[in-house]
Amino acid sequence: MPRYARYLFKQYLIAFLIFTLMFGGMVYIVQSVQLIDKIDGRIDSLLYFFGLTLLLLPKLFVHVMPLSMLAALVSVKQRMINDNELVILSTSGQNRWQLAAPGLLLCLGVTFFLALMEFQVQPMTMQELREKRKEIADNLFVNLIKPGTFSEIGKGLTIYVNSISDKGFYENIIIYDATKEDRSVVYIAESAEIVQNNNQPGMRLVNGMVLQDLQNDIKGSLSFEEYVYQSTLETKKTTEIRFKTDEMYLGDLLSPPNASQLAPQTLRKYEISGHKRIANILTPLIIGLIVSACILTGIFGRTSNKRRVSTCIIVTLGYYIIAMIFAGLAETKSGIIANIYTPPVFALIIACLYLQFGGSKNNWLSIFKLMTSQTSRADLNKPNH
Repeated sequence: MPRYARYLFKQYLIAFLIFTLMFGGMVYIVQSVQLIDKIDGRIDSLLYFFGLTLLLLPKLFVHVMPLSMLAALVSVKQRMINDNELVILSTSGQNRWQLAAPGLLLCLGVTFFLALMEFQVQPMTMQELREKRKEIADNLFVNLIKPGTFSEIGKGLTIYVNSISDKGFYENIIIYDATKEDRSVVYIAESAEIVQNNNQPGMRLVNGMVLQDLQNDIKGSLSFEEYVYQSTLETKKTTEIRFKTDEMYLGDLLSPPNASQLAPQTLRKYEISGHKRIANILTPLIIGLIVSACILTGIFGRTSNKRRVSTCIIVTLGYYIIAMIFAGLAETKSGIIANIYTPPVFALIIACLYLQFGGSKNNWLSIFKLMTSQTSRADLNKPNH
């Protein structure tokens, strides 16, 4: 790779990492807050919550990296035009493709990285995140007990906890259990903690008393130093998990293993989602070609540069809108799956042709020039009547 190409690639890479960190950080904070709401703020530790948020990163990269690539290419090219660096490289004999090659190489690398995220890493992490959220939701005590209030866990079961210590112990707890028709029981303890008993959540009570009220006004009490309380509420039966489309691997979307048990609408939804995932990985490369075609064509100048940058952003936005429209057409009952690939394929072809031939008047398509010259010669050779 020539020295100038290494220099350009380094500038693009640094800008891309900066914008990815900036955009990704903002989205990461928003996603983390939404995750707290989904799990009702019930986390064992800050480190555990940080591990959960890391599972969101692959999906975050898929959405953030194309925009970061657009911002990096536009900002670096604009700065190099203002500093006359691209003018010097152009006058030294470097053509458009040579100037665009370092940026396109970075776009190609990001495309392969996104393919890895889309096809392998994202489904794996989203499935893991689903399982972690399910573990939190299945634990009735952790999910429903709130300090300072009487929490109704289920029909006939109410728990009051005064506070939760820094080590996660419940302090000054009262449990009212009337789940059985013939009696009600009150458990009072100085402290308690969540334990697993026969694969079911329970509570280990320390230093307390059991007050039991039987039928016919028969009462009883029992003091204890340690007692394991197990709820008699019925637990949810394990059902077959059906993953969302962003939690499924590409092969499972295009060819579900249980296709015979799924409705035709579900099969088509999976198929469309799989093809969308394939088309989405081309976005960084398309953005790289659009930016190069808009900025590297024509005469470099500060006035024209602003116009080309604006055109670049508008064209990229237009591509996103058209791609969403065609994807929506594919989702209709009579839609064709090929509609998903129409915008990216045409965008690649048009951007390549414009980068090669577009821009100034001296760069029209050579085939058009040849056709014009042949037409002119044919007119001259026509006999005069």
